[in-house]
Amino acid sequence: MLWLFFFLVILLLGLVFFLIFLQIYTRILQPGAIYFPTTSEVVEQMLKLGKVNPKDTLIDLGSGDGRILIAAARLGAKAIGYEINPFLVRRSRRLIHQAKLEKLAEVYWRSFWKADFSQATVVSVYLFPNLMKRLERLLEKKVNHPLRVVSNNYPFPQKKPVKCFEQVYLYHFNN
Repeated sequence: MLWLFFFLVILLLGLVFFLIFLQIYTRILQPGAIYFPTTSEVVEQMLKLGKVNPKDTLIDLGSGDGRILIAAARLGAKAIGYEINPFLVRRSRRLIHQAKLEKLAEVYWRSFWKADFSQATVVSVYLFPNLMKRLERLLEKKVNHPLRVVSNNYPFPQKKPVKCFEQVYLYHFNN
């Protein structure tokens, strides 16, 4: 009978720790989407639609393995990524180093909800639809300069795209 009591206590403690972890994950880390690699064709289309060039500073929200950052840096743009998965941050930093693009591309291990958009001219994003509205409000509130936003797969709910190609959408903020 005593073993049953200990089993229930351990089960209850496990449940409590799981709920605490879940709260930290959803409230502090604030994930946007699961990691799903963007194909090279879509990366190319996003950068083309966003007209990324050497004068730009691109911010990739949820930068994953850094493929958009690397592609933008190869075009001469400064590229900044925000990623909450430490393994993907490590991987993208390694790939940036291998491509010898450290002067143009960097990745921060933090939530993009606290990103500094003051220097950004282009933002790339792949978020679930339920978070696109929140991002739209954030950009309208925080950004006070012209900004191009390229979204992969999911449009903003209230804003009309300037252009779209298949599932890639281009938006202008503060133009």
